[in-house]
Amino acid sequence: MKHVLSKGMVINDTYKVDFFIGEGAFGEVYRVKHKYFDDYQVMKVFKPEYTQNTDLKEVMIEAQILAQLTHPNVVRVFEVNQFKHLGSEYHFLTMSFVSGESLSQLLMRKMQLDVPTATSIMVDVLRGLKVAHDHIPMILHRDINPDNILLSYDGPKPTGLLGDFGIARSQDQINKLVGAGGRYLYFAPECFWDCYLPASDVFSFGIVFYKALTGMSPWEYDFDGYDTSDVDKVRIMINSARKKAPSPPSQYNPTVDDKLDAIVLKSIEKDMEKRYRTASELLSEIDSGIKIMDLTSAYWMDQDLLTTP
Repeated sequence: MKHVLSKGMVINDTYKVDFFIGEGAFGEVYRVKHKYFDDYQVMKVFKPEYTQNTDLKEVMIEAQILAQLTHPNVVRVFEVNQFKHLGSEYHFLTMSFVSGESLSQLLMRKMQLDVPTATSIMVDVLRGLKVAHDHIPMILHRDINPDNILLSYDGPKPTGLLGDFGIARSQDQINKLVGAGGRYLYFAPECFWDCYLPASDVFSFGIVFYKALTGMSPWEYDFDGYDTSDVDKVRIMINSARKKAPSPPSQYNPTVDDKLDAIVLKSIEKDMEKRYRTASELLSEIDSGIKIMDLTSAYWMDQDLLTTP
């Protein structure tokens, strides 16, 4: 399959293409080297047909807002721009390159994480989410799931980063949205009804935390026979499965204590009035109730979490 860019190409006299990473509905992803900063970055190149069928101006404004987020637990957006290639115009954005793996990949290897590892990674992610929620205008992620949590093993401990705000929106734009983006199984109930709030990100975060601790989803779903492109039918099936109260994480991971059980379960309350309202509120609860262990490099090495698999 022929890709838009090839190894060695230079974009806008600034980015030299290193290799192709992958592609999605929006376009293609490459690792590139910045000519002046001499570091590697990730470049997302949007397909022309995607930009024709999308409110490109809104996407670019969104990316520029995200470029304002600077935090060690957020994958940084550096530049939003465009270039011409073989008579076509392509829009792109560049982001920081994280040498490691996604939480999804880690869970494929480990199934479930021990409490210190899961808590350390998820608190990192929560700190990144807090920065987004505290930003003016507030930025909602809208797609928190294990694929969008990246792990860097470059330091003395694994670092969790919240990445791919691919469908993120500022609070100013939220009234234009329907809750159809992202991963359905991580959706808060209100997202199926055109409502997305900071508490909705908290719900998604809570499901990921639950899965990191247990290797399982809080609810069992059966998509057999369902057309997953029909949002209404998917919503009905998911809401039906969620009528049953989720078991506490400690049922599947006995090392989870009562306090952490309570925090995770409150994060995934179906009634958003009973849920933590923001990342800041949840982080305060964790800081006051859970001791984040200062683990040594030897511990992380033993967990196979300081080298890229």
